[in-house]
Amino acid sequence: MLEIVRMGMERRDRIAEIWADAFEQDPLMKWVFPDDAARLECLTRWWGFCLDHLPPASELHGTRADGCVAYWQPPKDQNGQTTGSDDADPGESEGQRAFIAMMTELVGDLAPSRMEALGKMQQARLDEPHWYLAVLGTSSQQQSKGLGSRVLAPMLDRCDRIGALAYLESSNPANVGFYRRHGFEPYDEFTLGDGVLITPMAREPRPPE
Repeated sequence: MLEIVRMGMERRDRIAEIWADAFEQDPLMKWVFPDDAARLECLTRWWGFCLDHLPPASELHGTRADGCVAYWQPPKDQNGQTTGSDDADPGESEGQRAFIAMMTELVGDLAPSRMEALGKMQQARLDEPHWYLAVLGTSSQQQSKGLGSRVLAPMLDRCDRIGALAYLESSNPANVGFYRRHGFEPYDEFTLGDGVLITPMAREPRPPE
């Protein structure tokens, strides 16, 4: 049986590679990084940066065989702070400056428009506390084998047990049906960039059978 495990930063480089491969043809990432020849390298750096700046109590779930990895952010409290974090993050402004510098290096003059669009996705988040599926990526060689469903299962089961909402944004219309099969339902949609459709989706906890 395929084993799903919690992953740590010792797998950081490999996780970044999996996600870069998984999202190379994603509509949003094709708009953010329009250079086809450079996109894979840009995405590897992008995801590496994200992994280096995970919010406290975030969780990475994946297959031991390196095919698929999910990244979940924990619920925020009424003050907008991530569970387990301090009231203020003294490194936040430094992290923001580093992100701006990285994006400017990767896409040059396109950086402001790309960062503004990505900020709009954050504004679409649910107000209610929820577990946020920030990333679910399966390497291109391992897609259509059911790995995504298996990797999602532990957290969705936990959300059902504790009565927690789950939330995600789909940046690829082809994936909306997959998420609906796991209980997520669209509650809005909007476009970014050159007509990239973003579909925020929420999942109510299922009652025990």
